[in-house]
Amino acid sequence: MNKQVMMTGAAWMAALGLLAASYDVTAVSVVLVHLKHIWGLTVGETANLTAAPLVGSVIGSLAAGLFADRFGRRLLLMIDFAAFVVAAGLAALATGYDSLLLWRTVMGLGIGADFAVVFPYLLESVQPRKRGATLAFVLLINDVGQVLAYGAGSYLVSQGPDGFRWVLAVGAALGAVVLVGRRSLPESEPWRKEGLRSFSGIGRQMLRLKELKTAGSSAILWFLHQVTGQGLTLFLPVIISLLWNETAGQSGTTSILVKLLSLGAGVLTVYVIDAWGRRPLQLAGFLGRGLALLPLGLSVVMGYRMPFWVAGTLLSVALAFGAMGPDKTTVITTSERFATPVRSTGQGESEMVGRLGGVFGVLLFGFFGGGTGLGETILVFSAVALLGALLTGLTLPETAPSRLAAAASQAVGID
Repeated sequence: MNKQVMMTGAAWMAALGLLAASYDVTAVSVVLVHLKHIWGLTVGETANLTAAPLVGSVIGSLAAGLFADRFGRRLLLMIDFAAFVVAAGLAALATGYDSLLLWRTVMGLGIGADFAVVFPYLLESVQPRKRGATLAFVLLINDVGQVLAYGAGSYLVSQGPDGFRWVLAVGAALGAVVLVGRRSLPESEPWRKEGLRSFSGIGRQMLRLKELKTAGSSAILWFLHQVTGQGLTLFLPVIISLLWNETAGQSGTTSILVKLLSLGAGVLTVYVIDAWGRRPLQLAGFLGRGLALLPLGLSVVMGYRMPFWVAGTLLSVALAFGAMGPDKTTVITTSERFATPVRSTGQGESEMVGRLGGVFGVLLFGFFGGGTGLGETILVFSAVALLGALLTGLTLPETAPSRLAAAASQAVGID
């Protein structure tokens, strides 16, 4: 493991929480291919089930961020995962579309709340010179959860009519382990010293010009990443099944192969994020994703069937660039840019807007990309990623402590 990574108990609990959450959100992408047949789901219903956790997370992120700045990080870290575990377990027992939609939405409340609190908490628990690598490692586990979902989903969903229930139950079991482990976490020491103990105080600081500018730019960049990130990840097995007419099990297995490059990109990020900085990684990530998706979308629109290895490589590259850049940096830079008293509130507000981007990406693909509009939807994802690269270059400051220290040294003439 990279010597710069400080995997404390807090970091492991954050990592395992992301593993459970990303597994459960992604697993439905394999399950839906199966449920479309046994429940007779419409295109709109499959889109709604995929978007449900993202819709719930919009509400959960804003509320939890504010309450974590007011009442402390630890309390919210327990409450949000308790809600996740209960909802994930009930989703596995769902008897039809309506109940599955309800419990996946509630599950999203817990996931959104956790993202708004766990990264500010983790940032406040790790030494500044090690936090980039540590947070990037934790976010890498998010990719591991997605690969686990594709693998477990492709196997379990083929084990009969109730196989999908076992797919969803695994997420609930992972969440229960995290909930037990989090009982021993201490409260954030920076929050103890600097936290504001009133909603009015938090509100006044968030209305300062600096915090408003930070919230606006972070939210827009997070939104643009989530449009492509959620749209591609949650529908990857569907994209593969449309491109190559694969079954649910086959598309899940192929998704693992396509996703593997993302894991390598995430590992690279852990090693270089503090030395290279956040800004160049995010710029390269958006740009690489946009350029990789462009020829794939054009080929589908023009009716040209790309060979498996060509289309698969383009998908892999698009996912890998996102995993190397904005998938990590939009979360990390948001936490780093806000002051301690409003860090969770700012993270929650930015995440809320970002999750709306995820909802947009999922619904766009669900209603249009799942049929004759596949090529056009991929082109929209490409354009959004390229816009993200442009705005990163124009608005994102560098937040890596090592890079900031180097720039300060050069400014005063220190070699």
